[in-house]
Amino acid sequence: MVLSGGGALGAYEVGVLRALEDAGLRPHIVSGASVGALNAVAWVAQGFRTAALEHVWSRIDPGAIGIRWSTLAWRAAGAILLVLGLFEIVLTWGGSVELGAAGVFWREAAARAGFPSSVLDLVAWLLVALAGAAMLRVAGQADALLGRLGAPPTAARLRWAAAAGLALWAIAHIVTWALAIPWPHRFSATLLLAATCVWILNHPGRIGARARRLLFGLLPESSRPGVWGGAARRSLLERMVASADRAGLIGDDPHVIVVALDLDTGRVAHFLNGRDPSPDFRERVESALGEVVTLERPEEVLSAAVASSAIPVVFEPTYVRGRRCLDSVAFATHPLRAAVYAGADAAVVVRVAPSETPPSAKPIRHPVDIWGRFLDLASWRDLQQELRALPAEWTATGPPRPLCVVEPPEALPWGVLAYSPRVSIELMARGVEDGKRALARAGWLAP
Repeated sequence: MVLSGGGALGAYEVGVLRALEDAGLRPHIVSGASVGALNAVAWVAQGFRTAALEHVWSRIDPGAIGIRWSTLAWRAAGAILLVLGLFEIVLTWGGSVELGAAGVFWREAAARAGFPSSVLDLVAWLLVALAGAAMLRVAGQADALLGRLGAPPTAARLRWAAAAGLALWAIAHIVTWALAIPWPHRFSATLLLAATCVWILNHPGRIGARARRLLFGLLPESSRPGVWGGAARRSLLERMVASADRAGLIGDDPHVIVVALDLDTGRVAHFLNGRDPSPDFRERVESALGEVVTLERPEEVLSAAVASSAIPVVFEPTYVRGRRCLDSVAFATHPLRAAVYAGADAAVVVRVAPSETPPSAKPIRHPVDIWGRFLDLASWRDLQQELRALPAEWTATGPPRPLCVVEPPEALPWGVLAYSPRVSIELMARGVEDGKRALARAGWLAP
């Protein structure tokens, strides 16, 4: 039994597992990747019964797997308030003639300069808004124009020119501020401070490095290896196996294989549930840039499944046996060959998207669409490579066929982050129907 990745579409896999349960099919080898690893481990722990999985999936939401936008917004708001407060302290002092030298020694002059300066501030910000609108309007043409102009000035020359401009600007601001000369003081202080910060952050030397470290320390997630942690996914898996005998996760039958990417070595770790692998299995896995790791306790099997579902950047890596692991997305989404290496003579492979042809291209409107398209193609290519590496006897037409691929007849209308009870219930129903249809077509069901 091979369960692939797919995020929220993992509910579809639970429906297929229900179809196998209804048919009385019990695999000796279960392999899983990403959300498929969570389903695989929970299914084995429950003795190939899906009731507990269906119960949890029918109540799932983004918070259940750890995607909590409120906590991210809370941390971001804290950082913004901190930076904004410090920024405004400087602007209030440096952009007000009343707090400058004129305000202390020549209050009447400061008062006379206050109103004209405010008017100039308004005019200056209006010009900035108009310039921004013009830039947005000609952004595409500007990119093409810059490309035709040839090589730009060197970074060092640009830094020196920017430094000279900032110095002249600072002198003009300080003189007009100290002598209460009408000038858009707040506008000038705002842009001067912002431009200086940008110049420092882009400096290649020690001052720039320190400034970047300070900035990254203020950002809400830059000091962590992922936006969210893995505690919620671990809790979700714990609920799936709460009523099960976890001791069944360790042993020779069934044989569980969970794959995850070792972030430090670059190898795909194949976590096995206590079974000592054969020398042939180990050799074939290692020849494909993999690594075999034998687990000794049920808790380690759960940790391996949590690590396999740690989507890069979205979730923090999970440590398993001293290895820092992530979802093996784009490297091993369908661990079919691993099951073959372990001795499988037939397999059911569950896909959450059609596999006959490359996934149809959807409109590309922003970078997120590009990332989604990349993952779709990576998953499709991974399965094609797995199928083409199968032994010749696996191409038998049957009946029964050695290989049964269960997949939706057309692309599912939901995304990998569409976690909701309504979507999960619909996906499980589709999985049951498609599973029974595929098993019958492959000749796995008796009349």
